Amino acid sequence: MESNDGNDIDKSLEMSDENSSHYNRFLQSRPQSLELNAISLVTRLAKEYSTVRTHIVHLSAANAIDMIRKSKSDGVPLTVETCFHYLCLSAEDVPLGRTEFKCCPPVREKVNQEKLWQALLDGTIDYVVSDHSPCTADLKELDKKDDERDFLKSWGGISTLQFGLPVLWTEAKKRGDIKVGYDADIVIWNPEETFTITKDIIQFKNKVTPYIGKTFYGTVKQTIVRGNIVYDAKKGGIINVPYGNLLV
Repeated sequence: MESNDGNDIDKSLEMSDENSSHYNRFLQSRPQSLELNAISLVTRLAKEYSTVRTHIVHLSAANAIDMIRKSKSDGVPLTVETCFHYLCLSAEDVPLGRTEFKCCPPVREKVNQEKLWQALLDGTIDYVVSDHSPCTADLKELDKKDDERDFLKSWGGISTLQFGLPVLWTEAKKRGDIKVGYDADIVIWNPEETFTITKDIIQFKNKVTPYIGKTFYGTVKQTIVRGNIVYDAKKGGIINVPYGNLLV
C-alpha cells in the first residue's frame, strides 16, 4: 500500500506562491497529512481484518511512525519500508531546479529524516528499498535551465538501485550498527573504499540521478545470486543474465 491521500494536494498548492522551480513549492503540495491520513485508514482496516497482512511502501512521513508503532504493538500484521533517498537526502539540500530529487512521497526535511532513522534502528521500519524509478532526461526537464524546470510537472521518481548499498552505508556509518536478519544472496564489497558517482559508471539506461557528484563509502566487488556470479567489477560489471522469474 502506497500511503498517499490526494484530498489535500489542491489545497496545499493554493497555499504556496513560490515558483515551481523551487523544491519547497513541490514539498508543500505533498504534506505529511497525505501519508498520515492514508496510513490511519489502512491501519484501522488492518486491525479489523487481522488475517490479512499489510505492507506500507516507501514511508517518508515521520509523523506516521507513532501510529505504525502502536499498530504493531497491538499485534496488527503490518510491515513497513522506507527508501534510501528518504534516509540520505533532505529537502534543505535540494538546489533550484534540481528535479532529479523529485519523488513521491517527497524527500522531506532533516528533522523528519532523523526520526526515520530512529524508527529503522528500533525496528518500527522493517525494510529499506530502492523504489527505483528511472526516466529519460526530458521527463525531468533537464534540457531546460535550472530556473525554468517545474517540480510540479517533471517526472516523480529517483534512480537509486545501483547505488543504494553504498548510499545507505555512508549514512549508516554515522549512526552505529544496523543489524540485518535475512539470509539471502551475497554481496562482496569493500566498505571502506570510496568512490564518486559520475555518469560514466551508471549502469542503468537513463543516467538521471540526484547522486551525481557525491562521494560514498563502499564499493561492490561481486554480486552472487543463487550461487552464480552475476556482477564482477573487475570484468566490467554485469556478466550474466537475470535469474529472477516474471510474476505477471
